[in-house]
Amino acid sequence: MKHIFKSIERLLAVLAGIALFIMMALTFVDVVGRYGFNKSIFGTSEIIELLMVVVIFAGIAFVTVADQHIKVDIFDPWIKRRAPKLQRWAVLVFSFAMYGFLTFELIRHAIDSFQSGKRTAVLDGPQWLLPGAAALFSIIGVALFLAAILTTRGHPARACTTEMDSIDSRHESPDTPKP
Repeated sequence: MKHIFKSIERLLAVLAGIALFIMMALTFVDVVGRYGFNKSIFGTSEIIELLMVVVIFAGIAFVTVADQHIKVDIFDPWIKRRAPKLQRWAVLVFSFAMYGFLTFELIRHAIDSFQSGKRTAVLDGPQWLLPGAAALFSIIGVALFLAAILTTRGHPARACTTEMDSIDSRHESPDTPKP
């Protein structure tokens, strides 16, 4: 199961990275074309919008499954001393509920956009592609997050340890406090 998580996590990370690179290259070429040759790339803003959806929602999916979000732990030490399991499960349930709600709303928005038949202003593409792609990546993320929670009994980071985690653990000294 860990191999599946790592493979999907890597695929989502690669998709997000490729989309980010294409977005950067497209913006660079568009700016050079616009200011250097007075010719910009037609539809750049709409292409970048779609790529942004891939970067954000593929990124959220793999970051959530790997439990690598930025965390504010103001009350963590106090709560962990008194009820560590309650705190961990409360955070997981809340995170899952919010991620599920976001996914539900994205699916609704994608269906509404599909039924309206609206087209984009510049490239005349179907308008449902943006919320549809966001919903697809969110569905994958929610399913992976739930599977990670269930298979690891509430420790989703154990489902897919990233390459950086294994590198960091090799370079830790015995005196380094564990988080």
